[in-house]
Amino acid sequence: MTSTERGEQAARPPSERFLFLGVIVWSDDPEVGPTVIADRHPVALARAVALTIHEMLVDPHLYAGATQFLAEQPPPQDWLLPEDVDRWLDALQETTPYPAYSFHQIPITGGVDGTGHLAVSRHLEQALHEREQALAPDDLDTSSLRSDPGRSLER
Repeated sequence: MTSTERGEQAARPPSERFLFLGVIVWSDDPEVGPTVIADRHPVALARAVALTIHEMLVDPHLYAGATQFLAEQPPPQDWLLPEDVDRWLDALQETTPYPAYSFHQIPITGGVDGTGHLAVSRHLEQALHEREQALAPDDLDTSSLRSDPGRSLER
């Protein structure tokens, strides 16, 4: 990297030196993979995560209690400020263990070929592993995860 490139990178706003990830874990069923959404802007990412979850909750057959939760919370068209999205996501998190979400920030770095794929892959794997560990109950046998998908909005 030349000194000009380093200067340009240092002059970039912090959000342009990082990639922000939103990870949505839909249930405790290991057969159901998470959804990962990426954006360079954390506010846009939070909205995308909330909209993605909202779209899934609209189907009342997927999550018990979803209809009641959506009736009690403002719809996406009323999310005018970033704080509105934050409040909706916080209410979801207080109401149910699944769907669960988390946000991660990873640096954008150049790899040997300039793509940074190795570093990004490592950070993605680490973020996903940490989130899985945070969501896993300490005393739960993994064989019981297959029989109970845990899709409920009731605690």
